[in-house]
Amino acid sequence: MTEQSSAIEHFLYYLQHHPAIDGMASPKVLLAHTEDYTAIVGNIVESSTARDAFRFSTMALDTSPIEELAQAITQADLYVLFYDASTLPNPSAEGPAFIRSLQTVMSDQWKKSLLFKDYGRYFYDTFSVKPERIAHLNAALIDHMNQGETLSFSDERGSYFEAPLRELKKWTNINGVGNYDLAPGEIATHSDSINGHVKFVGTFLSTIPFARKYGVIESPLELWIENSTITRVATDVPGLENDFNKYLDANPSNRRVEELGIGTNEGVTRLYARNAGFEERHCGLHLGLGGGAKGSHHLDLIFNSGRLAVDKRVVFDGAFHLSV
Repeated sequence: MTEQSSAIEHFLYYLQHHPAIDGMASPKVLLAHTEDYTAIVGNIVESSTARDAFRFSTMALDTSPIEELAQAITQADLYVLFYDASTLPNPSAEGPAFIRSLQTVMSDQWKKSLLFKDYGRYFYDTFSVKPERIAHLNAALIDHMNQGETLSFSDERGSYFEAPLRELKKWTNINGVGNYDLAPGEIATHSDSINGHVKFVGTFLSTIPFARKYGVIESPLELWIENSTITRVATDVPGLENDFNKYLDANPSNRRVEELGIGTNEGVTRLYARNAGFEERHCGLHLGLGGGAKGSHHLDLIFNSGRLAVDKRVVFDGAFHLSV
């Protein structure tokens, strides 16, 4: 079996467990896509597993009449959209024209939606790891965190923060099974007690175009964190400090670390600044700011490197050190 066909089989395994169709016999699944995703959609439809488990239909997302697309979305048990937005030459903040036209029906039918935006060929990387590996790794990490006292982060640039594990909210296990977002490989929680000073190197994920403008930053964005609130930032990247402060000042929630996440998908080996959801699964730390109050915008800072330790025992330093 080729790497691409293995990835397709893993994708289909997760797809059958999407909340909209879990337990349903031969669900109707619409695969709507732009031309660049024709090969990926073709590989999905042609899989032997697909023929046995799903009733697939396909449509051209960018050339089909909007009325026909809207009707197909409404009639499907699950609809999956493959398209690019942030990676287009002249992206719109509201997305491509066809997405703007479909916004009402997509909002009404959101529980049966699945979007692969800006994934490109990295779709295969996202689903390259065996589901058993991700499930066991996530479970082992959560179990280890639940037994510890302190989670810490550090790196070769002098970054350091701590979070008391006993005060964390329950960990969310994003292993692809039963998740609305199928991309597997993350555990996430929230803490009001993160304190430290980190020198962020990596990329961004948000509706605000930080990733497109700044890419994968290599000169650090320094963040001073007190009780999970960003109190100050500094960087040598031209324009970034001003833009970031505008974001922080726009809403009190934007200064808050609303999410503490750890990516666990070993197939996502690099960051690409595509502003695509799969990058959040990159192994290691990410901190999510904002999204906790009306009018705020969620912004993920996805770290390119660093060490995570529980009670000073390293559990991740580019590779995971757990019994799985």
